[in-house]
Amino acid sequence: MKVRCSGPVLAAAVLALGTAALPPAYADDMDPREIYEKAAPATVLVAGEGGSGSGFVYDAEKGLVATNAHVVEGQASLKVMIGDKTQPARLVGIDPCEDLAVLELTSVPPDLKALEFGKSKDVQTADTVTALGYPASIGGVGQKAVYTAGSVQNPQVADAEPSTSLPRYPALIQHSAAVNAGNSGGPLLNGQGQVVGVNTLGSGGDVQGQFFSISGDHARSVLDGLAEGVRKNDPGWILMGLDDPSLSTWFEDTDIDPAAVEKAQKQLIDSGVTGVFVLSSRTNSPAEKARLTTGDVITAVKDTRVESVGGICDILQSASPGEALPVMGKYSINADGKEVKFGDDWKADLILDKESTTTGQ
Repeated sequence: MKVRCSGPVLAAAVLALGTAALPPAYADDMDPREIYEKAAPATVLVAGEGGSGSGFVYDAEKGLVATNAHVVEGQASLKVMIGDKTQPARLVGIDPCEDLAVLELTSVPPDLKALEFGKSKDVQTADTVTALGYPASIGGVGQKAVYTAGSVQNPQVADAEPSTSLPRYPALIQHSAAVNAGNSGGPLLNGQGQVVGVNTLGSGGDVQGQFFSISGDHARSVLDGLAEGVRKNDPGWILMGLDDPSLSTWFEDTDIDPAAVEKAQKQLIDSGVTGVFVLSSRTNSPAEKARLTTGDVITAVKDTRVESVGGICDILQSASPGEALPVMGKYSINADGKEVKFGDDWKADLILDKESTTTGQ
């Protein structure tokens, strides 16, 4: 199984991990073993045909699982693995611009455990936090959730846009509890074993030991709508920043030559083109109906120049259901060289769904 861990499906990819002494625990904090024993049964492995990530059960009665949108976006035949048991699941709701999604187990086990949300607004710098999840370095049915602990570095990181391939995150918690590719969607826990964040990404390059989780308070307000079947800010495409250095790696193990993608990327950037690369479009989605295909480079939406996924999300957030959004761009690897040449302009009308609900996938 190929694990997606770059670009729009960034799964907390970190090049190097620092080590540091843990901060002192508060008197009312649970013992680390108690936290693990409480949270591990509700922390799950989320797997699809093209990759895997983590998640956690937050409503045992309904069998609802929270995870990142980038873990399940474009995935089919979703399964949730709880220890040595595998449960089929369906996508109930998703919001790629919030990077959150809700899954529902098709059959709810009678002994299913759930985690409760704490108040992330009460999280303070130097608080001890725990991250649980299923890093991609290990895998398989029966594996156990991996525990790491650290401290809060910044409890309120606002409006962060860490990459042109990622949305703008309204509220993040920065911490040092190590997470790696595959941990995305898992819970960040406070000293009482309550969810205060959804593990989402980590920094790479020269920066070490910094990891980020979507604030639990913010996530909780979004999950309520997604659990009702909302598919928001989801035209059915998967996008990546044209200037993302890992763009070509997305096409490994596909029918498209990564070298051809890298060449096209360089040619466009050298000619001054900025925008967002369309990786794929979901069948029967607004994006497919607008004839947006792999290789299209979006340069403007609704007469506004776009250079990142976050920029497109800003436009989608203010758009109305059923609205027709003019989209402009350039052809790249999808140019046939005859009727359409590399770098030619194209225009399309992206007509958003009138209904914001979905029956799942």
